[in-house]
Amino acid sequence: MKLIIGEQQFEYTGQPTAEDVIERINENLAKGLYFSHFVADGKEIYDEHEEFLERKLGEIEELHVIIKTEKEFMNDVLLSAEEYLKRAIPEVRVLADEFNRVPTGDTWDRFELLVGGAGWLNDMLQVVSNSEERPTNWKTFHELTSSLQAEVSKLGKAVEKKKNGEIATILKKGFFPIFEQLEKKFGETIDSEFVRKNLN
Repeated sequence: MKLIIGEQQFEYTGQPTAEDVIERINENLAKGLYFSHFVADGKEIYDEHEEFLERKLGEIEELHVIIKTEKEFMNDVLLSAEEYLKRAIPEVRVLADEFNRVPTGDTWDRFELLVGGAGWLNDMLQVVSNSEERPTNWKTFHELTSSLQAEVSKLGKAVEKKKNGEIATILKKGFFPIFEQLEKKFGETIDSEFVRKNLN
């Protein structure tokens, strides 16, 4: 198997383990560079990297490790978060309406996806706040992170108590305005300090 990390290439004559590959990647990441994703025999892999390696490593002929500078990585984080919010905002409205009526199994499934997405978004906001390449308005992101965490906590309590009306209110008056503010701030930040890709 050939392992390519940035400009470096490594040939394995025997079958490496997932741990061997991950260790080699970590050893070769210089300060200020971040692991982005894999390209395994032409297929891009963006998540569950370790699990992917454990399942597929024996089949891979060439594993290209995509690394980015902190600025490039931060740019990708902001673009991903903005894209997530564009999809999530309409769903928050729909879910709030459905919880005001009688939520179905499908409503609960979509609600779980939203909560998972909010967790991911919170993690991304932490990355933004802690980065050396953080945007100039990072304090705004930090404040919105705190607000989002408070709403997630309230939401958890409402779910525990099975109060559908309260869930609807938190979605409509808590999540919705925070998500709208975040989408606006991400957009402004990308347009003023970062780069939008693939503009046609």
